[in-house]
Amino acid sequence: MKSKSIIVGIAVLLLLGTARLSWTDEARDAYNEGLRLHRSGKVKEAIRLYDKAIKSDPVSSEAYVARGTAYAKLGQRERAIKDYNEAIRLNPKLADAYYNRANAYDDLKQVERAIKDYNEAIRLNPKLTEAYNNRGFAYYKLGQADRAIKDYDEALRLNQKLSDAYYNRGNAYSTLNQYERAIKDYEEVIRLRPKDAKAYNQRGNAYYALGEFEKAMQDFGAAIKLNSKDAEAYYSRGLAQRRLGNHEGAVKDYTVAIKLKPKYLEAYNNRANAYTLLGQYDRALRDYDEAIKLAPKNASIYANRGIVKLRQNNNAEAEKDFKQALELDPSLKEKLEPVVKQAAGPPATKP
Repeated sequence: MKSKSIIVGIAVLLLLGTARLSWTDEARDAYNEGLRLHRSGKVKEAIRLYDKAIKSDPVSSEAYVARGTAYAKLGQRERAIKDYNEAIRLNPKLADAYYNRANAYDDLKQVERAIKDYNEAIRLNPKLTEAYNNRGFAYYKLGQADRAIKDYDEALRLNQKLSDAYYNRGNAYSTLNQYERAIKDYEEVIRLRPKDAKAYNQRGNAYYALGEFEKAMQDFGAAIKLNSKDAEAYYSRGLAQRRLGNHEGAVKDYTVAIKLKPKYLEAYNNRANAYTLLGQYDRALRDYDEAIKLAPKNASIYANRGIVKLRQNNNAEAEKDFKQALELDPSLKEKLEPVVKQAAGPPATKP
């Protein structure tokens, strides 16, 4: 979770305005009014005023930064970067310009470039808390969880109430299988943001990984209460229900997850598994069919469907599925050997 862009504030503007004679009253007034509109959500109107400020004072680096953040808010990252570039050209020591440009690069998935700009922002302003958090998030996306944690640590040293840093560090700890530490961080997020459904969901995932399925169920339930449209929370609760032996409950949760996210591969596959355990083979086959449509090269789904067909004494069709599974993933040979042999033989007779 990335911290938001920084808009250069009015106080900074006034301080610079008294020191720089080229800052005109017209530019200052337009800039301040732009900030007011920007913060009230009227971004397009704010841009027009930033335009006016820049026209009146073309060397106003602050106005370029502010307009850049407005463009970024509208999803126009390339235009935002152009404004940040100009701000940096005018004032190479403006940390906020580097920080905001880093955010834009990160949004464009240019993570290495983003990290370079976060580095520069931190060099210019070592107390720029959000830059540490966002650089940590960038490292995390590159698979460098250890480096990410160091940045989250520094962000939290500077601001112990930065909930995003706790959440991000919790995710990094989870990636490193340090689930107890992750849980502590998610608890801190929940303390700071009691209505954060994602924090409950992530803590539930950590409890699930530790085998504490009842606690996981409680957290997934809390996440659902806070956000009843979260397909992931229903799916995760379904997994916990399965581990607790409640296959009917698992089916219900997977069904809601699929309703919310119609192409939810994992939910189809796991609902099929639950139907299989309940002996509802026709329903299981329908779900495996749907899962295969979504992932035609997933060997495990073919193998699972083959097992259901074998239980229905449809050996010929089961054999086809096992063959397809092995073509896609030869490493399954040893695991599937018993059912492959069974499928090659005569169908089982009913007692």
